[in-house]
Amino acid sequence: MSRLPTLLLPFVLLGLMAGGPVVADNRLAGTASDYLRDHADNPVDWYPWGEQALALAREQDKPIFVSVGYSTCYWCHVAKRELYEDPEIARAMNEGFVNIKVDREQRPDLDRVLMAATRALGEGGGWPNNVFLTPDLEPFFAGSYFPPEPLPGRESFPEILERLSTQWQDDRDPLLERAEQTAAELRDGASAGMAPERIDLVDWRSRALEALEGQFDPLVGGFAPPGQSSRFPQSPRLGLLVAALDDEELGATAEEMLRQTLAAMSVGALFDHVGGGFHRYTVDPEWAIPHFEKMLIDNAQLVGIYARAGQRLEEDWFDDVAVRSVDYLERRMWADDGGFFTAENAEIDGIEGGSYVFSAEEIRERLGDEAEAFLDWHELVDLPESRIDHELPDGGAVNLDVGRAFSAFEAGELAESIEAFEADYAALLEARQARGLPRRDRKQVAEFNALTGLGLLAAAQPLDRGDWHERAQAVGDWLWARLWDADERRLNRQAYDGEVSGEAFLADYAAAGRLMLALYGSSHDLRWLFRAQRIAAAIERDYLDESGRLHERPPQSGGGLPLSPPPEGDDVAPSGHSQAVVFLLDLGLSLDEPVRQARAVRALAGFAAEVDAAPGDWGFLVGELARPSRAEVVAREAARLAEADEGDGGPGETRDHVTVEAREVEDGAAIVVRVEIDEGFHVNANPASEDFLVPTRVTAVDGEIGAIDYPAGKAFRAEFARSAIDVYEGMLELRVPVAGATPTRLRLDLQACNDEVCLAPDEVEVGVEPASSDQVNR
Repeated sequence: MSRLPTLLLPFVLLGLMAGGPVVADNRLAGTASDYLRDHADNPVDWYPWGEQALALAREQDKPIFVSVGYSTCYWCHVAKRELYEDPEIARAMNEGFVNIKVDREQRPDLDRVLMAATRALGEGGGWPNNVFLTPDLEPFFAGSYFPPEPLPGRESFPEILERLSTQWQDDRDPLLERAEQTAAELRDGASAGMAPERIDLVDWRSRALEALEGQFDPLVGGFAPPGQSSRFPQSPRLGLLVAALDDEELGATAEEMLRQTLAAMSVGALFDHVGGGFHRYTVDPEWAIPHFEKMLIDNAQLVGIYARAGQRLEEDWFDDVAVRSVDYLERRMWADDGGFFTAENAEIDGIEGGSYVFSAEEIRERLGDEAEAFLDWHELVDLPESRIDHELPDGGAVNLDVGRAFSAFEAGELAESIEAFEADYAALLEARQARGLPRRDRKQVAEFNALTGLGLLAAAQPLDRGDWHERAQAVGDWLWARLWDADERRLNRQAYDGEVSGEAFLADYAAAGRLMLALYGSSHDLRWLFRAQRIAAAIERDYLDESGRLHERPPQSGGGLPLSPPPEGDDVAPSGHSQAVVFLLDLGLSLDEPVRQARAVRALAGFAAEVDAAPGDWGFLVGELARPSRAEVVAREAARLAEADEGDGGPGETRDHVTVEAREVEDGAAIVVRVEIDEGFHVNANPASEDFLVPTRVTAVDGEIGAIDYPAGKAFRAEFARSAIDVYEGMLELRVPVAGATPTRLRLDLQACNDEVCLAPDEVEVGVEPASSDQVNR
């Protein structure tokens, strides 16, 4: 569950708009999102999130209607057909509101803030998430699916529009009061908790497993609070159970929950028995009736979980599920030019599940003499009648027969039994494909692709699949070639239709870094280590603030406002905060860098209060940090943090070890920059010797400079290094030619190292002094 923002919602939302998609003349038609483009021909005058729409709302004094969804969201498609294609509804929207569409997978930060607002307004949440805001971005009304006609106890969308528009024009005070009250509730609910007295990983894991036991369904597996009918795979929690199998005290309980849940998920129709892969969730607690969309982010994690569990628990059926899920990803989600697509739709021709269900008659027609054996082993579960009379497909969801399948599973014979239906599945898949294929969301997101690469690596080793390892390498190469900007040393969030776009989030960097480091560990190819180093340097430069806290987006964007919502737990996938801590810690362990290890634990301390309050919500983090090598470092560095005296900051930052001055020379034709480097330290030469190292570089903050002739570096080889690198030591002098207006300030990119550690890359600004000045900038 998402945490609430720590500041007033208006300020957070104002910050969140920075980095949003650029508004095109044709509104949504030019955006890099299938979800937004689906609405480009609506009669609604949609805008993407951005300053143009927000300024229009302020200028016209209109409330804002924001609708958040994603391409494979079934009810989002329903709303499009029933609401936004209706000319009369569109007219009411255009006259009374400024209307904004948001793809939640492009802006997960904005999605979380708006979902927090929806819950604060008393709604349960879900997508589409629709929020009405004042022009000052304060929320006053929200909901999910709004029907086109009134239902018992529910207003129709036209009635909502008319009521809110009229009230805004004639008597808006109650709306403003509710907006202010909601903002206050958000602020009060987001009060920072007290940091725990100590970071106790053993206690966290014990309490996390206890929390899972409290929500475990002993009849059908899975985790859900009382009364919740739907069931989600919740991969980070499953990963925690896998990690806990080795625990002498907790292992038996973890194994029981893990075996039952993985078996139930894969016997029911959450798992696509005909085509492989997992659907997003089921609408019933027995895992029998899926909500048919398929998400890369779920399958990315489940392939590794099933393969690892199959190895640890000696369950061949789990191995088979992993194999068939990877086959699905290869067949439907891998793009011709590399990278995995984001998702596949639940519907075809407007009917949810239309591509997936079968009737007994159709199965008999397709399988002939083999049909009765198939039907003896499989159950076709009818989809429930829709409460708003939507058309149902002809047939049922394909499950294994529960009793027969679980008997075979307990006997260790399920994999062998189901193997007999391989040809039948192929024939039914061919029949499904003849109906037409569901649409895919063509975004290729850095975070989701990196998690897929990690899942393939996790599955490749226990199942001895070298081809999966090769595919994971292809994902890593695609990420680096397509989404990494070498000049800016930053990551783009997505590729879409041949173009890259979107500011990456912490989760993108951390997942990509974990993949690069895992590929290095599996192949010992130094290119992966170099790339992991580059990504770590970008995280440390842009996503860590001066106190060592992590941020979902760079804290320096948007005038220094803290733009990101506070850390959320490991819900559908590992959070960016969790992955960043694990990645930086592992990289520090791999390179024996105590400073980076300490930096990772300091970052963990920045959100330890949230973890300590509900460790069960942080399954990935708690499970990964409990591994002995990591746990030892966390315990050591956490103790140092707790006992550290003021001013005992270790080696500090790069800027602490350089003195820089810049002075005009040659009648203003050039600037001499002198960098004095502390004894025992050095900075990287330009060009840097290795891909992961940050070269010393001078750029102009204002004005214009020409090409700089950087001197050759001096060879330096640390004791832990395999080879020497070129560095600058002592005094470095650079001549910077002026190519236009004389700069008043220069920026230096530097990374200081000594013979033990490399500090985080840093940017140091220096004022350009006239020739007569002796002032030195430190």
